[in-house]
Amino acid sequence: MRQIVRGLGLLAAVTALASCGTVTVAQSPTDQGARSPVRVTGAPTVHAEWASCAVDAPMDSEPPRVALTLPRLDGGFPATAAIHCQLDHRWRADGGLDLVLTEGRATDLTVLLTALRRPDTSTGPEACTLEMPWVPNLLLLDGRGRWIRPGIPVDGCGTPLPELVTAVRGLRLTTISERVVREIESAGAARSGCSQDHRNVVASETGHPDSSVRLGRGSVPFMSAAPVRLCGYRVPAEEIGLTDPVGDFAYGRTLSPQQRKSVELALTTLPPARDCADSAHRFAVLANPGGAGGTVYVELDHCRRVLVSPLYGPPTLAQADRAFLGLVEDLDESVRSTPS
Repeated sequence: MRQIVRGLGLLAAVTALASCGTVTVAQSPTDQGARSPVRVTGAPTVHAEWASCAVDAPMDSEPPRVALTLPRLDGGFPATAAIHCQLDHRWRADGGLDLVLTEGRATDLTVLLTALRRPDTSTGPEACTLEMPWVPNLLLLDGRGRWIRPGIPVDGCGTPLPELVTAVRGLRLTTISERVVREIESAGAARSGCSQDHRNVVASETGHPDSSVRLGRGSVPFMSAAPVRLCGYRVPAEEIGLTDPVGDFAYGRTLSPQQRKSVELALTTLPPARDCADSAHRFAVLANPGGAGGTVYVELDHCRRVLVSPLYGPPTLAQADRAFLGLVEDLDESVRSTPS
């Protein structure tokens, strides 16, 4: 939940396995001119019968560089197949987006094995960068079903050699399995144009000691020529009370001209916020699509404060009333706030 995934490109990652035997991953040097990871010596750890990417090589949210430091492939493991585990973003028919773990298998390993046996080099680009390199989640199997994770050859910047990257991407993979890891974007969020998750900006801004928020009456920050989108969010139990809580999408819609007129009129009648320290369980965000204008953040329960953040100038904290809350609630009675 804390991790907000919004990119739509393909993502490939490698993860550290809990079953990597006695291998210890050494720390990379901190010197910018020589960032090649320290290689662990010895032979790759041979594991029992392969099960699947989901069981034996689960994917972490951020790819660790463990394969760059593992022992290199030697002649002691008779590889007959390669497994490449990949994370992909996959659109569903209903408009939602999933993160999918795909297991691909290849048996033509000539080019790959040659690349895996190339030595590490001390040369590389003229300047090393701090970007996380693409590292394949690559495993090798033998005829008995045993498997290893081979070390990846690297250049002087600790980046996989181009020959290895080319060999992996050139594998003729047969898809063995696909598994949905998690939903990235729900169909409702996709249809409404809302993000799948959002920070409760009222909580984060009012709780920050250096915040520029000031008490004041409500105002209208939207661009007059652009539509206004309403997005509602629920705060998971583990986020409630945090200084920067994140909510999950609950509902969303673009306001009709009449709804917008009612919301803007109600905004201008709101008084300055009362003193309150409770944590909202639900909140809403009103804004022009694309950030064309300012934004209004509304706590739908507990303190029920309204943060008006104009495109220019400091934000203002006002107090919502029942009439205003009724305008920005979803029509589903199950998510309406209980009047106090």
